[in-house]
Amino acid sequence: MVIGMALDERALSAALADVRRAYRLIWDFQRRCLDTMKFVAQQFPEREFYQWASNGSNQPPPNRSDPTRTWAWDFLPLYNCSFLYTGPGQDRWHPKIGDWLLEVRLLADTEWDVRDERIEPDPAEFGPVGESDTTLSIFVWKCTSEVPDNLNWLRHIWGQASWPADVEDGDEEGVVYMREGYLEACQLDISLAELTTKDAIKAFCGRAKRAFSQKLGIDFDEGVTPLL
Repeated sequence: MVIGMALDERALSAALADVRRAYRLIWDFQRRCLDTMKFVAQQFPEREFYQWASNGSNQPPPNRSDPTRTWAWDFLPLYNCSFLYTGPGQDRWHPKIGDWLLEVRLLADTEWDVRDERIEPDPAEFGPVGESDTTLSIFVWKCTSEVPDNLNWLRHIWGQASWPADVEDGDEEGVVYMREGYLEACQLDISLAELTTKDAIKAFCGRAKRAFSQKLGIDFDEGVTPLL
């Protein structure tokens, strides 16, 4: 519903009803995603929540900012987001050699495309929704060399790193391994449509831990699986 397009009252009323249905569906989708991402993180014992980030757009503007000057995407932060977790004993801001960061990423639409960061992406220019996917990804980022004291995980290490799948190809199991800067990293993606049960989520996490452990030399303690 773009201002300037002529709509009669009946058409606008029908369109607004669709909007209300869409918002209720989005709530249901986001509630399930939040629960799923929490459950994924619980499969990696001894992790503590560190930060979250909206990828590709900003987070919703603060109270004193004019919302009309932002992208509409800024009000949809879970469309493409990452939740980050560190170990309880490590310096949460300044990583040391051997420290590792867990990332759980949600991408609601793989057709998301930012061609020019100065211009708000228009979903009308994305590929067909039937040809795209909704994915959940697990990353483990391991610090492998000494990091200067003035650098931290969020802004300088994780925040400046490439997505592994953007620079490397996956192996026969779909696991992507990357060495870059201070890091070694692994990535494994799955369609959210495959994560229909807790057992499916645990199986995916187990697959990621086995593969990442071989490539990164990390001993992932199985621990006890908490309930949602």
